[in-house]
Amino acid sequence: IGSRSRIPDIAGLDQIDAWDNREGTTARELPKSLLIMGGGPAGTELAQAYARYGVPVTLVDSNPRILARDHPRNSECVQAGLERDGATVRTGVRAVRVDPGAGADGAHRVQLSDGTYAEGHEVMVSIGRTIPFEGLGLDTIGIIAGDRMPRPDEHLRIAPHVYLVGDPAGPELHTHVAHYQGEMAVRIARGEDATPDYRAIPRALYTDPEAASVGLLLEQALQAGYDAFEATADLAPTARGYTAEADGHITIVVDRATRTLLGAFIAGPGASELIHEVVLAIKLRVPLAELADTIHAFPTAARVMGSLFVQVHRELDGFAPAEATNG
Repeated sequence: IGSRSRIPDIAGLDQIDAWDNREGTTARELPKSLLIMGGGPAGTELAQAYARYGVPVTLVDSNPRILARDHPRNSECVQAGLERDGATVRTGVRAVRVDPGAGADGAHRVQLSDGTYAEGHEVMVSIGRTIPFEGLGLDTIGIIAGDRMPRPDEHLRIAPHVYLVGDPAGPELHTHVAHYQGEMAVRIARGEDATPDYRAIPRALYTDPEAASVGLLLEQALQAGYDAFEATADLAPTARGYTAEADGHITIVVDRATRTLLGAFIAGPGASELIHEVVLAIKLRVPLAELADTIHAFPTAARVMGSLFVQVHRELDGFAPAEATNG
């Protein structure tokens, strides 16, 4: 089961044909202007795509920063990329009213919570997802869904011989998680004693620069009781930064007690590919010493991450920080 865009209760929104991500990715003609409500993954990706086609884009997000669940540096890098491409980003405000066709040249005028206005000939809503479980016949297997889909057990079952995969199964809404769960459900149905492992779910954002993450933010790790700390390497002054003419960062969260990785957050060239080294490291609990002893090709973003592993490993061993290299 997938999910669909959640439509907020905003005065006037029901009087226009608002877009969601489906219209945003299937439109056959460019809008004269576009206002996007929501600065999450879909909102930011489509904001940049339309801005690069020359469409005036305004992105509105009620959080203090876009990509509010991601690392602040990822948010910063992606917002800089959006603004470089001409998009206007408004954070800390939300839409409170839509006046259809009341703006310039017939654009929809949207009143924001700070009393200002923004306009768009098309308005796209990207503020969350809902699960369309009505009409699935769950009552025929004794399940009353109510307002929420029931959570599956550790073997993805919600009833004997009935498995739940995809967005409503959690723990995160990604196509690759749904694929993983579907394959897992088939294995379990065939008799394997298997359970899904969600400790290392990669998240990727296909903007320019790309952003990716896995695992825990530092604040989450500390709240979970880990003796954790964070270390960061900037991409700009490295060989990969020079050759790609790119900014960005690689940030890792380390468990001091076990000397293993708890999380990683990357913005820059190839972030969606690079993150998988850390995905595997977290899943297999690879010691930092092994990561530091791994050769990474020069000049790559992976090399920058490898140098960060070496630096942190040396510091944990009580050595002075290694002299910075250019990756």
